[in-house]
Amino acid sequence: MKLKDYLKDIINDFFYQMQENKKNSLPIIILNWNGIDDTIECIGSVLNTANIAFHIWLIDNNSDNLEGDKLTTLYKDNPKITVIKFESNFGFAKAHIKIWDDVLSKSATKYIALLNNDTVVDPMWLINLVEFAKENRSDIVASKMINYYNRAIMDNAGHRMLTTGEIIPIGHNCLVDDYNQTFETIGACGGGLLYNTKMLKEIGFFDPYFSTGYEDAELGLRAVVSGFSSHYCPTAIVYHKMGKSIRKVFNKEYSMMIHKAILYSYFKCMPIRNIILTIPSFIFKYLAMTIIDIVFWRPKYLKIIILSWLSVFKNEGNWLYERKKYADIRIKYLRHKYFISFLFFDISRFWNFIVLRKESALDKY
Repeated sequence: MKLKDYLKDIINDFFYQMQENKKNSLPIIILNWNGIDDTIECIGSVLNTANIAFHIWLIDNNSDNLEGDKLTTLYKDNPKITVIKFESNFGFAKAHIKIWDDVLSKSATKYIALLNNDTVVDPMWLINLVEFAKENRSDIVASKMINYYNRAIMDNAGHRMLTTGEIIPIGHNCLVDDYNQTFETIGACGGGLLYNTKMLKEIGFFDPYFSTGYEDAELGLRAVVSGFSSHYCPTAIVYHKMGKSIRKVFNKEYSMMIHKAILYSYFKCMPIRNIILTIPSFIFKYLAMTIIDIVFWRPKYLKIIILSWLSVFKNEGNWLYERKKYADIRIKYLRHKYFISFLFFDISRFWNFIVLRKESALDKY
């Protein structure tokens, strides 16, 4: 064999092995949108991940200032990273749907991980997620998300549902040391989690009804009522910059979208038995909110409630069709352990925002 042919075979074998490694490595999706400095710090921490083969799918969501080109140049020679530039901003949900449909749904890997670009991970984060998922037969695993700036304080330990149907983060602003044990959840924060790909192929990935926000909550609820399992893993540590991505898009329209998303998810996914049990709390809460907004004259909040409920009656997003697609064979009764009473949570809101007149995020708009 000629030296030229020999070298050619070595090069071909090298690139073939690279493609095989990428195909068999656990995918980590990281989305960048106008946050290149955070993204570079995040990827630097992921590249220190230990004891597991992974591949980063870095998606630039049509950022300004040529961030996609800069990231492509920065990581073009790194075999562990594939940079994909979108020509439009698809939002969080649709960007993930696109990379899932186009590439990762065909992957042979058992799991995929999602990670916000405004995070830094512990070197054992990914391997601990995977080992936990295998040991506990979990289809969704929530990371231990800690406040990046105050590492004694939790950000998120997965999701739980109020008896009024709203899905909320567990452990937000609580002490880190209080969250050293595992427990079942209703899904996980999309800023740092693991999904079983078999589950996603059965029930679908994010719902395209969503843009940025609540898509992970709806998917977690849809998974649990479809019989899949979801847990919190206290050893999978992620340091989160606490909604830095959301602050870029938060405005009155975003708040409206979240309220619509709560109602859409409730009527799309909740088992009938749970609806019957929770509807009194549901009605009481929204009546109380309406009365409070009228008495204390909070027109922005009143408008959000009215328009959110009109979206339900108009069937925005076609939640009834989505429910019928799998309701007869999938939707299962949610046990009481998944719920917490809305009273303490909403009394706290009332005290802070009405009595103490603290400024909410929406009050800035």
